[in-house]
Amino acid sequence: MTDHPPSKEKAQTYIEEIRSISGVVACALVSQDGFVMGKYFRDNGQTPSLFAAMSATIFASAEAAASAVHISSPSSIVVTTADATILVVCVGNEALITAVVEKTADPAAVSEQLATVAARIGEEL
Repeated sequence: MTDHPPSKEKAQTYIEEIRSISGVVACALVSQDGFVMGKYFRDNGQTPSLFAAMSATIFASAEAAASAVHISSPSSIVVTTADATILVVCVGNEALITAVVEKTADPAAVSEQLATVAARIGEEL
C-alpha cells in the first residue's frame, strides 16, 4: 500500500461496494490511525469519526494482545452485541474496513465478503 490515501472518489467507490453487501447497515474505510477515508452512515454527525477512531483502537488493541502471546496479527476482529455485529477487517498494512452488520445477517458470510473486498482494495492502493 502506498503512503497516500485513496482519492475521495475512489474511497466512495469502495464504500458503495461495501454497502452493497447484504446486511451491512453502516461502514467506513479508515486508516489504522482512525482517520476516515470514506464512509456511509445514516447519521452523518460525529458518529462516523468516533466509530472510525474506536474501530482503529479495537484493531490496535487486538494486535497488541496477539503480540503479547506471540501470535500473528489479526486480519479481522468481530464485536458481537445483542442488536448488531461490528466487523473490522484489515486492508493491507495501513487501512481498515469497518462495518456494522444487522442482527439478522450472517456475520461469517459478511466477513468473508469483506475480506475479499479488502484484499482487492489492498492491491489497488
